[in-house]
Amino acid sequence: MVVGLIVSSCTLPGRDTPTQSDMMTAAALTVQAALGGTSPATSTVVALSSATGTATPATPSLTPTVTPTITPTYSVPMLTIKESTNCRSGPGQEYEIVFTFLPGAVVEIVGQYPQDNYWVVKLPDSSDTCWAWGQYATVSGSSWVVPTLQPPPSKTPAPPQAPTGLSYTYECTWNGVNTDITVNLKWTDRSDNEEGYRVLRDEVEIAILPPNSTTFSEVYATDAGKKVSYSILVFLGNQTAKSGTISFSCQ
Repeated sequence: MVVGLIVSSCTLPGRDTPTQSDMMTAAALTVQAALGGTSPATSTVVALSSATGTATPATPSLTPTVTPTITPTYSVPMLTIKESTNCRSGPGQEYEIVFTFLPGAVVEIVGQYPQDNYWVVKLPDSSDTCWAWGQYATVSGSSWVVPTLQPPPSKTPAPPQAPTGLSYTYECTWNGVNTDITVNLKWTDRSDNEEGYRVLRDEVEIAILPPNSTTFSEVYATDAGKKVSYSILVFLGNQTAKSGTISFSCQ
């Protein structure tokens, strides 16, 4: 039936002889209308190649997807000191003390040494820096952006100077069994880098005192007439220096 309609339409009187292209287009429209029940005027036309008779599909147009750019936020890394902290020229007690931060101080972080939990911070009102231990401090801000620094060469500290001018006063009191000696010691601190002082009685350590100490007192029970001696030892690490020795007894 389809072929008959095509042939008859092409051979009607008064019509020009159809071309091959006209015949193929008419055939495509007629077949689509017969099979799909749609009007040729509203149907989607599939272009046919006049040379090969094959359909050429249209290339779809794709809309590119735009990926949003996320900009990270940044805040200045800061170190808040919780307890008095010595800030040194390097990460460790073998380095000299540059500055001592009091509790509540807030300083800017410019470097880190995570191996020993040290932070390199700016000194107040200065472009100089020092190394602060993070044990007694709180970190805030973008601390991950600061570089990891290598410590400077450590210097072997000079040994502390021995205390001088050791003097004493004492008082003896009989307690019914033996003698109580009230002893007051005094000396001159000549060192500026000591870690502390040790008090020796008869060459035995009886007390450890903080840096810059210059006095010590105790009450010591001993046999009447027994001689007692005292000396002061200043120390810095394993380096020490000893004062002269004093001796006395209650008679």
